[in-house]
Parts: sequence; structure tokens; C-alpha cells
Amino acid sequence: MARPPYDAEQRKQIFACFINAASELMERDGMDSLTLRRIAQKAGYNSATLYNYFKDLDHLTVYASMKYFEDYNRNLARYLADERDPLQRFLFMWRFFCASAFRHPRAYYDLFYGKYSEELGEIVRTYYDIFPDELGELDDSVVEMLYCGSLHERNEQMLRPVLEEGGFSPQEGRDINDIILYCFKGLLGQKLQRGDALDDRELIQRQLSYIHTALRK
Repeated sequence: MARPPYDAEQRKQIFACFINAASELMERDGMDSLTLRRIAQKAGYNSATLYNYFKDLDHLTVYASMKYFEDYNRNLARYLADERDPLQRFLFMWRFFCASAFRHPRAYYDLFYGKYSEELGEIVRTYYDIFPDELGELDDSVVEMLYCGSLHERNEQMLRPVLEEGGFSPQEGRDINDIILYCFKGLLGQKLQRGDALDDRELIQRQLSYIHTALRK
């Protein structure tokens, strides 16, 4: 007799089980150690079941990489709770984002520039539907930013009040957004290539310096 189909809650639990298994293996043994077979075995299911939820290993790895946002979200919630100045909020966002990104450069590069980067909005919404507690105590504006698909949209949303306060034109705003993101992608690429040869704190300060320069009238 065939097994009855899983209901929505059971499917969500299985989805989460695969993500947690991949995340634990990735954290313990590194991303290069991941295989669908190892993940399925750790999750307690077979590889065929895994394909009912994920397109391939890269797709699952992107979901597992979302775990790295948990510390970022927690730091943002703590530091933004009483901060109302748009520039300071923007700088806090970038400081904590860079700290996490340079600690896990491969995961962040795959998230924002990899095979499934154009599906990131859907991936983020699905992920936080399964793990809502990982959003922490963030205010609505930051949660809205996190649900944006691309890094370009994310940065644009948090940058908007800074630009309005600074009196920048719409075109200047678009250029500033592009400059900030080009700088970050370059630094992330360097970290990905050179690893521990580059100091994360120095890279963070460089990105923040680029932001200050871009916003200078």
C-alpha cells in the first residue's frame, strides 16, 4: 500500500530537516564536502525524497547558507532598536553584513551572485516561512529589506532615507547604490580568492570608507 501523501506541515518539517542537515555538514566539514547523499543520510531520508524539495545540490546549498544570516539579524536587531538616524542605521547594516559575508565568502557569493541568485526573493520568503524565529526582533523596515530579492534592491531600500536626508538627486542615488555594491562585490571576490591572507576587519573598514566617500557631497 502506498504511503499517504505528506500534508503541508509535514512537508515543511522535511524541508527544514534537509536544510538543517546541509547547514550542519557545511559548518562542520565545509561546502566542498556536501553531497546530496550525505545530506539525505544525515536528514534520515533518501536522495529521491530530497529531489521533491530541491532542484539540485546548489539549490539546497543556497537555502543552507541562509543560516549565516542569523547572527547578522540578531546584531541588527540589537543595534537598530533605538537608532533612528538613517546614516547610522545604514552603516550598522553594512558593518554586520560585511562581518558575516567575509567570514563566509563562498556562501555569500553563491547567495547573491550564484546560480540561483535571481530566485533569492522566493528563497528568502520560503526560508523565513520555515524558520521565522531567525528574523529575531527586527523592525518592519529591516524585515522588508531582508525579503527583497537582489542585493541591489536591499541596499536601495535602506539607502533611500539616507539619500533623502542628504538631498541627493535620483540619478545620484542610483549611481551611489551601484558604487557601493561594486565595491562590496570586489572585496568579497578578493576574500574568496585570498582567504585568511586578508583581514576581515580591514575589509569591513574599506567598505565603510567607500560608503562614506560615495555619500560625500
